[in-house]
Amino acid sequence: MTHHPGSVDSAAIHILLVEDNPDDAVLLRRTFLRAGRESWKLAQVERLDEAISICKEYQSQSGQNFDVILLDLRLPDSTGLETVVQFRQAVPDVPVVVISTIDDEDLALASIRAGVQDYLSKDDITIQQLLRSVKFAIERNAGLSQT
Repeated sequence: MTHHPGSVDSAAIHILLVEDNPDDAVLLRRTFLRAGRESWKLAQVERLDEAISICKEYQSQSGQNFDVILLDLRLPDSTGLETVVQFRQAVPDVPVVVISTIDDEDLALASIRAGVQDYLSKDDITIQQLLRSVKFAIERNAGLSQT
């Protein structure tokens, strides 16, 4: 799944959605379907510990990482900034985009400082914002890994 700049449009993009709210998960899945790309591969887990496990297992089995993680900050086993910190410590090489109902600028900035690529509010998100954020997160991460 490792992409190089310019490759986002040419290969399947493997996304892990970490979201425990079934309604939000369905909405996000539909967003990717409406985007008209058949090359989105979306997996979902509901807990932070599951996300960490599946990322490590996926890397171990395939030798690659998910292209991007969409991470909610209100999970059954973790909330707030601690969710970001724990995930980044366990899985430091995968770009993360936070998608949260917590619309808090201080938390958003702290999340960016902790290593996420973007912080989107579920209440205000558009298809274009989500797709742009995912693509940019992948490209930023590819740029960082080349330096």
